[in-house]
Amino acid sequence: YDEGLEKGLEKGREEGIEKVARNMLSKGIDVEIIASVTGLTPQAIRQLH
Repeated sequence: YDEGLEKGLEKGREEGIEKVARNMLSKGIDVEIIASVTGLTPQAIRQLH
């Protein structure tokens, strides 16, 4: 039970970070800045388009 809950929480955190990155991209913020703020790689951010 705890393992499943933890996996679900982690997935939610990742989705939240990706949502923030998408919003930042839509505002024209540089990929390198988004990477610095979110911890995502520039490559992962570019794939969110």
